[in-house]
Order: sequence, then C-alpha cells, then structure tokens
Amino acid sequence: MNSRDRVLSLLSFLAIWLFWGSTFLAIRYAIVGIPPVLMCGLRLLSAGLALVVWARVTGIAWPRGVEWRNASLVGLLLPAIGNVSVTLAVAHVPSGIVALLVSTIPLWMALLASFGADPQPPGRQALVGLGLGFGGIALLIGPGLVTGHDATLSPFWALVPVVGSLSWAWGSLWSRRARLPRSPMMSTGVGLVAGGVAALGVALAEGDFHGWNASATPASAWLALAYLAVFGSVLGFSAYLHLLRRHPPAVVATYAFVNPIVAMFLGFLLAGESLSPRTLAAAAVVLAAVLLITTAPPAARHEGVTSGVGMPARRP
Repeated sequence: MNSRDRVLSLLSFLAIWLFWGSTFLAIRYAIVGIPPVLMCGLRLLSAGLALVVWARVTGIAWPRGVEWRNASLVGLLLPAIGNVSVTLAVAHVPSGIVALLVSTIPLWMALLASFGADPQPPGRQALVGLGLGFGGIALLIGPGLVTGHDATLSPFWALVPVVGSLSWAWGSLWSRRARLPRSPMMSTGVGLVAGGVAALGVALAEGDFHGWNASATPASAWLALAYLAVFGSVLGFSAYLHLLRRHPPAVVATYAFVNPIVAMFLGFLLAGESLSPRTLAAAAVVLAAVLLITTAPPAARHEGVTSGVGMPARRP
C-alpha cells in the first residue's frame, strides 16, 4: 500500500468512526423540527439519489432483472427498518444509549449465522460474547436505568433499535446469497432509494406531511438533515466501501467499538445526556461482547458477521 492509499484509508477510518458516531446526536437535532419517519425518508431518499446519480455519471450500469428487486429488499431490511427504528428510538431514548444498542448487530449476526441451510455455529469465544452481549442489553434497558426526555427510560423504546438491528443483521446475511448489482455503489443507492420511498410512504400514512410545517422548521433541523444525508450516508458509506475493498472486515468493524463512545460523549457534552455508573457498566459489557464476537477465530464466526454485501452492518 503506497502513501496515498494509506492516507485515504486513514481518512476513511476517521469518517466511519466520527461521522457515523455523530449521526445519533444529529438525528436528535433533526427530529426537533421534522417528524421522525418523514425525516428518515428524506435522508435516505436524498442520499440514495445522490449515489445513483454519481454511479451513472461515472459509467456504472443500471441493475438488471432480479437485481432491482433484491437491492430494493436489502434497502427495506437494512436502511429502512434499521434507520427508522433508530430515529424513532432517539425520540425517546438518549442518543448515546441508542448507539450502544445498535453496536450489538455483530451479536445478532453471529446468532443468526448458526441457523439456516449452511449453519455456522459459534465457537466458545463467540458464545461467551453472545452471553455477555445480551446480558449487557438486559443491564442497559432494565427498569430505573437513566432518565431522558423528562421521563424514565422506556424498555419498549430501548428495544425498538434492538429489533431494527435484528432486521439489519438478517438482511446483511441474506444479501450475501442474493444476486445484487455488481457495483456496491449502485446496489446501495438503489437500496437507499427504496428504503427512503418506503419510509416516506409510512410517513404519508401517518399524516406526517399534513402535520408538518416545513416553513416553521428551524434551520438547525435542516442542517442536521443535510449532515445525516451527506456525511452520515454518502461520505460515510463511501468510506466504508473503500475500506471493505482494502482491509479485513474485522479491522473495518472497529466502528462498532468507536461509534458508541463518540455518540455517548457527544450526547453528554452537547445534549446533557446522563452517563450513570450503570450505563457505563452496561456499555463496557456490550463493547466487550462485540470485541469477542468480531475477533473470534474464523472457524467460530460466520464470514458475514461484520459486513453484508452492498450494505454496512450498521446505520448509515
């Protein structure tokens, strides 16, 4: 690897560590003036259109036949369900805790990979990681943990991003067997567009368009939305694709440790989110579990634990 590639890789790592870690707090600012599901739809659709247009400008061909359907389905399972669940959770749960719950995606992947036509049962280290991970979740979302948004943390809303993470993990594993466009950029762009259209459809059914006054939306919400689309989705994901082509998935998966730390620090520093001893203890347990899962020997973990095809194992 020459010096140019090393610099580009370093910048790409900084992008997925910092940009993705900051998206959780940015979501909190964006939904102050824009209904959560509507905001998510606008973010995904704008980012997806940008990627598709860029792919076409650079000469990448359109998907063919079943590739359209499969890329769209991946978009529904990952960015649509995944990002909507995160956005809804941030409306009720401190953003740093949501980031920590999302970091459990490798745990779900390791568990799901042990089922199916080609099961990959977890080894001893992975099993310990699974036990620690789900124990950490139980500690984190148990009654009386923290207060946020003037109410005690709701276990229901804390479980919403966990369910979204399950959908993201299952979709990532399924995408490895699906026929997708050869270009990851085109595949992701189509998926983001499909996810954005689906989220906007839900927002329309919920009456978000009717109840939203765009002219009264504060500038901070628009800026947060633009940040999420440009830095969180387009630049962040482009950096992720660059790293996946040049580094082992387990190395790229370091974002799973860094993102919650960045999100919890920013939430504490800029949004006054509390960090109780119990929160910090649960964070240590969950991150230790993710570390065990992502560093387990190849024979003990599925190749797709840390990444899917065409979509990252996290919320863009």
